[in-house]
Parts: sequence; structure tokens; C-alpha cells
Amino acid sequence: MRRLFDYRCRTCGWQGEAFVTVPAAPTLDCGSCTAQADRVYSVAGLLRSGASLSAIAPAGGSTECKDNPDVPGLCHVAPAARRTLIAQHRGDDHTLSQERAKQQRRFEEKGPVPLNDVIQTH
Repeated sequence: MRRLFDYRCRTCGWQGEAFVTVPAAPTLDCGSCTAQADRVYSVAGLLRSGASLSAIAPAGGSTECKDNPDVPGLCHVAPAARRTLIAQHRGDDHTLSQERAKQQRRFEEKGPVPLNDVIQTH
């Protein structure tokens, strides 16, 4: 699968999109000067107003449902499970595998999580 990702060059300041395979590489050759261009993380297109937020990784930053309006059901999931849901919804396979491994370790150490720690209603 391929998707568009934003990149910015460290050297010349070029900024643009690249159509790359998922998971996207953290760097690629600049479209202008062929130096290293870093992947840029943003929430562009997810905001409902003209307000800007600081750049965050696809599943990084806040896990509050008000900060992630694009993730359905997030407000009804306990905080301990939110990063996994965000990563799954956004296709962030790296973060998703890390969160699942963390949950597996927690399960092996402490057993099943009580249902009230996974599901919230309000």
C-alpha cells in the first residue's frame, strides 16, 4: 500500500509530499537538492477550524478524544487503550505493534485487565 506523506529538507528547506509505501521511511532524498528530507508529522486536514496545532506523530501526542476527532469511538475507550486505537485507525503500524507488545507484556505480568479499565462511558 502506498500513501502520501510530507517531507522537509534539512539543507535547502524544500517541503513537499511523496507517494511512498507504508510504513513511510523517516527520511528520503530531497525533491530539490537530493540531500536528506525528514518526514513531517502534522494534523493538517484533521482540524475543523483554521487553528493550528503543534506537529505530532500519527499516534503520538495527546490521546484525548477532543484532540483526535477523526478517530471514531475514542471517547469510549479507556486512556490505557487509546494509543492503540489511534494507531490502528491511522495505519501507524510501528506504533500499533509497539502498543500491542506493551499490552502483551502487561497481560503476561498481571493477567487480564478489568473491563472497567478498558471501556469507559460518560
